[in-house]
Parts: sequence; C-alpha cells; structure tokens
Amino acid sequence: MLTSLKVLVFIIGGLFLLIGLAGMFTPEDFANGMGLTMANAEGAGTVRAMIGAHYVAMGGVCVFAMIRNIPILLLPIAAIEAVMVVARGIAAINGEFGAATLVPTTIEVLAAAILITAAMKLSNSK
Repeated sequence: MLTSLKVLVFIIGGLFLLIGLAGMFTPEDFANGMGLTMANAEGAGTVRAMIGAHYVAMGGVCVFAMIRNIPILLLPIAAIEAVMVVARGIAAINGEFGAATLVPTTIEVLAAAILITAAMKLSNSK
C-alpha cells in the first residue's frame, strides 16, 4: 500500500510538472487547449506565471517530498487541489461548469484525496 501511494504521488508530481512546463513554454497552445483565448500578449505571461509556474512548483514539491521522505509537504499541495475543487463548485453554482470540466474536476478530486492520504499514511509509517 505504501509503495503504491509513493508511485501515485510520483505520477501526480510528474503530471503536474508536464502541465506546468506546457503552461510555461507554450502558453498559447495551453490556453487554447483549455478553451481560453489570448486577448493580448500579457495573457501569455499570465498563463506562464499563474498556471505554468504554479504547476511546476506543485510537481516539484511532490517529487521532492517523496525523494527526501518528507510526506507532510504534500498537505499544502493537497490543499491547493482541494481549493481548486471548491472553485469548481463555485463555478458550477454560477453556471460556469460543463461537460468539458468533468475530467479536470475528477482529476483534482483524486489528486487531493491521494495527496492527503499519502501525507498522512506515509508520515505515520516513519
């Protein structure tokens, strides 16, 4: 069980890193893939900073926490994912939630649950 949790955290961290790198280095393509359009050049900079860098940092912390065996560091990353789910709920209440957001929301819920579980169980196993 503990090894599978570590593997899942590495997978989540790797996916976060890939998402972040895509946001940082191909912000226009990244935004288009999410159904967003760039109104001006500053939009690309915002995607790089607010999405790309954010996910690179989250992925880096996940990988670092597992390599250094400090699983409690996963809790802030899980909190970020949980707040993203709350934001999705607010979007749903405001009519901003559609079929295209089901997969990202499911991933956010799973990532939060896995990261919380890993942080707690792997911390207790030390």
